[in-house]
Amino acid sequence: MPRFVVRLSVADAKPLRFGAEYWWSVILDITRERPVFTFADLDGASDPYHERYLGRFLRKLEVAGFIAKEGDAIKRSYVLVRRQRHTPVITVDRKESRTGQRLQNMWNVMRRRRQGFTVDELAVDASTDDIVVARNTAKQYCLLLHRAGLLAVQEPGKRGIGRNIYVLRGSANTGPKPPQKMKATMVYDPNRGAVIGDVLAEEDRT
Repeated sequence: MPRFVVRLSVADAKPLRFGAEYWWSVILDITRERPVFTFADLDGASDPYHERYLGRFLRKLEVAGFIAKEGDAIKRSYVLVRRQRHTPVITVDRKESRTGQRLQNMWNVMRRRRQGFTVDELAVDASTDDIVVARNTAKQYCLLLHRAGLLAVQEPGKRGIGRNIYVLRGSANTGPKPPQKMKATMVYDPNRGAVIGDVLAEEDRT
């Protein structure tokens, strides 16, 4: 059977109250007032039935050195050790992934380079001493945002043969957090040509 390809028009997106991005934002909010938080603090602010995943998330933060335990098993609390704006992504070997920081660095460059940039310039400017943004990573992110209508192409070839100059559209500069590639789960009825029920999407880190 051939695969269906459909174009969706999304009028609104409502973030759900669970997952790493949400829980990290809650931790940052709580620790602005006091350095300590508990499992119950996060669980009470979340949608129900995600306790197992919350526990896994906290264990990953602990082994990666972002939080530390306090108290005993009865009165367990956590202290935020490493504070940062973007959500930590912990790999299978219990280290912090640099994927999120690479996106953040590229987005920062796009926002400040109002005169435009090439893929090569983006890769160089977004790289730091400890984070290297490969040219292909910069290229794929530019293509993603261009397809979404966030980047415009100006004067292709001016800075070299075949080198497009990308410019972040003014309306796309909505804030400090970088746009993310998402993957969605949905039910599609080909008889009606419609998506049935809710569409759930999560960040695609592939």
